Amino acid sequence: MIRALNYTPKAIESLRSHPCPGAPGVRQGMDYLIRKLEQAEVFVLPDNGQLMDRAKPRADLPGMALKPPFEVVALEYSALNGVPCGGEYNAETASRRISLAWEWRDDLPPLLAAIAPPIDEPGVVIASITYFDRQNLWMPIAGAAFVPFDGGPAPADAVNLDFVKAMVADRRVTRKSAETGMSLGFIPIMPEAVMAGAQRQGIDKVLNDISADVMDEVCAYIDLCHVLLCKNVRAERQPASAALNRARNKSRPPLRDFHILTIDGHGEGEGSGEAFSGPRNGPRSHLRRGHIRRLDASRVTWVNATMVRGRGGFVDKAYSVGARS
Repeated sequence: MIRALNYTPKAIESLRSHPCPGAPGVRQGMDYLIRKLEQAEVFVLPDNGQLMDRAKPRADLPGMALKPPFEVVALEYSALNGVPCGGEYNAETASRRISLAWEWRDDLPPLLAAIAPPIDEPGVVIASITYFDRQNLWMPIAGAAFVPFDGGPAPADAVNLDFVKAMVADRRVTRKSAETGMSLGFIPIMPEAVMAGAQRQGIDKVLNDISADVMDEVCAYIDLCHVLLCKNVRAERQPASAALNRARNKSRPPLRDFHILTIDGHGEGEGSGEAFSGPRNGPRSHLRRGHIRRLDASRVTWVNATMVRGRGGFVDKAYSVGARS
């Protein structure tokens, strides 16, 4: 059963208290993210934020499918059992993640806007806010990703980026999947850190490292967009614990309601490969990694090989999906 993680209020507290001496741009970036976190609707995702098999090329998303389901969304997930990526890209343990996404509004604080590249098309910004276990604190990655709503293709040489080559070598993704990725833009979050890194290593190296650091959170958000297109998947709001909020110090951010993804289901052990139709209010399963099946031009259905039932943790290893009418 998926439970509340409560990462968002913890991240807000950590970012508020983080000292930024001599780095006013970093302070502006932290405060900007705090405001977004305070506005966000929270989703709790499965481990590693992984809803789809990322070793396979993704299906094309139609039109505005990358538009956030709310003005701001915070996708919380644990990353304790992630597949490591070799070399320098496995330098830090970061067991808790927030993929923070919002529609681009051209609302960057002045010191961030001063070094941001111009953006003249609609799209979504995806920031990574990460709990670093060794330092015992939440921190954002120095830059966020911008993905245009039309999901333009990645540059032809994107597969030659160092971190992409490391992922392919570690078999986290196939080369074909890497070649069919999306175009990503850059949004500064910690401008002094970006500029200091560029002076030491060059801007290309800095942007490569930022791309590697935000990759998991970008993938989690795009997984969500794919899944929310499915006719048999819904997001259900779960209330925060009223008792815990009453007991919580008033100076701390309140615990938040959160959304979980459920798939319509019915029955407790249908044969492998059998699909069926069930009532909307029938038993539902928490979404785990699976794949999308396109039934016709207007209908997409989620197929999940392992569905974890909310009732007693029953695991049904069968292709069992219920279609919405």
